Amino acid sequence: MGRRGIIQDKRDNLVKDLKETTLSFKKLGNKYGVSRQRVHAFCTAQGIKRPLRPKGHQTKGCHFCEKLIEISKRLHSEFISIHTIAKETGGSTGKCSYHLRTLRDKGLVSQRFGRLLSKRLEEAYVIYFTKGLPVHIIEQKIGISNFRWLIRRHRELGWNVPPSLCPIRATQGSRFETRDEG
Repeated sequence: MGRRGIIQDKRDNLVKDLKETTLSFKKLGNKYGVSRQRVHAFCTAQGIKRPLRPKGHQTKGCHFCEKLIEISKRLHSEFISIHTIAKETGGSTGKCSYHLRTLRDKGLVSQRFGRLLSKRLEEAYVIYFTKGLPVHIIEQKIGISNFRWLIRRHRELGWNVPPSLCPIRATQGSRFETRDEG
């Protein structure tokens, strides 16, 4: 029995695979022990119409996308930097950006998730959310001079930045007090 016999013995399974899967002729040939040319010739001779491969990235079976979706469900996930996301998923920032773009386009993660580029800004937000220190102390501690402006900017852009947990006492007053000269 030659190679033709192998194909004819497994004909039904091959026809089913050709009609229902998008596996390449090479992979099907390896599965059935024949060349890709033989599978192509069989497909053409039988007049089998192959299904088209879906276009774009498929997020359902992608483990990397599943990890990103899991991270995005955390509290304050908008304030996790791309560098931390890459470290947690074990990929590069480029790989993360590609998968995040796909997930954002499909609406599976927030448009703001993974947009934070600064690791220091992420650290400042962690302190802001957990310890409730005044903003000027966070600025000194982390070394960011414009954290107050960034908070205001993120609020304007629709990010969910809660008000400071550290209330300003009435006795503190403004940083730049005006003096009444009379």
